[in-house]
Amino acid sequence: MAIDPQRRDSLMEAIQASQVQALVSVSPPEVLLLTGYWPVMGASVAIVTRDGDVSAIVPEDELDLALATSNANVTAYQPHSLERLTKWSEALVEPLQKLAASLHISTGSIGTDSADRVEPAPYQSSNHFRESLAAILQLAFPGVAVVSADNLLDRLGSNKTAIELEQMRRASRLAETAFRAADEAIDAGRREDEVAADLQAIFSCNANDGFERGSGYFFCMSGPNSAKAAGAYARTRRRVLEESDLVMIHANTVGDGLWTDITRTFVVGEASDEQKKMREAIDEARNAALQAIAPGASARTVDQAARNVLKEHGFGAEFKHATGHGVGFSATNPNALPRIHPRSPDVLAAGMTFNIEPAIYIDGVGGMRHCDVVACTESGPEVLTNF
Repeated sequence: MAIDPQRRDSLMEAIQASQVQALVSVSPPEVLLLTGYWPVMGASVAIVTRDGDVSAIVPEDELDLALATSNANVTAYQPHSLERLTKWSEALVEPLQKLAASLHISTGSIGTDSADRVEPAPYQSSNHFRESLAAILQLAFPGVAVVSADNLLDRLGSNKTAIELEQMRRASRLAETAFRAADEAIDAGRREDEVAADLQAIFSCNANDGFERGSGYFFCMSGPNSAKAAGAYARTRRRVLEESDLVMIHANTVGDGLWTDITRTFVVGEASDEQKKMREAIDEARNAALQAIAPGASARTVDQAARNVLKEHGFGAEFKHATGHGVGFSATNPNALPRIHPRSPDVLAAGMTFNIEPAIYIDGVGGMRHCDVVACTESGPEVLTNF
């Protein structure tokens, strides 16, 4: 995804308003944010300067992918060879020093991400520089202070450009193909892992449509297991679906580094009166939350709108998590901006993307959740997963 003019303008505006001479990051979501390239192995570096230079250093086996998807100034380095054994951090020193010298940054400070965070893995394994990053930057920028730019990067990532938003729409449409097939896949006598595998296979056949790299994860949680889905992660088991079970299908899919966060809940057979009441309460809570979304609205008022409805229906204690969090450059980070949370200080702005996920979890019985990806626009909410 080449960095678009709107994103470049937002980067320049943010840097000019800060005290730093440049932003530097090795975190894959932030490298994507700064350069338009989504690293594979977490061994790339992005640098954006006050003068508008956008550069990336990538492993040589990622060079063709980086050049195909980014219009940044991309150079390659050789992390590994048959001639020597090296760590990524050691191999990166020389190319980073050369780039730093060409940028003529010798005073002031550079900002980087240094705080702990939840971020999606771009591959089955991913490099993390950890403490070695500070040492590398000091070698490349001698005499320049390295300061935290976490808040600045978080704010930049919370607002999507028109091109990034369209990428999230496409990722959502591709995920829909699997959710549309869930009715056929869900049946009494089938196991959770069988259902999840079927849906993931359907999605995988379309995951790269319009993307260089598309993938996703599908989960199935049924009966009492669906009541456990209030936790921080989804888990598919080998439980056999039974008549009248609530069956929760959850997915996180990604297209070139931009993620979705989607959940739908089904019933095996006919819904009971209690399940219908749960569905009615969740639908009303969802609508209340959507009606509260607008530029300038407080994120906590959106959470409160959904929470109040569930309380009115008698399910207040069974709604066990926040109504939502930022989605896009991450999928399951509860601290991604904006935080749709009872204590959130965040204010919504046009371009922000997040999930809205009212839910009811009844221990030992079952859980029901409806999770959409939503964009805040000048005219109100746009539900990207409106299926």
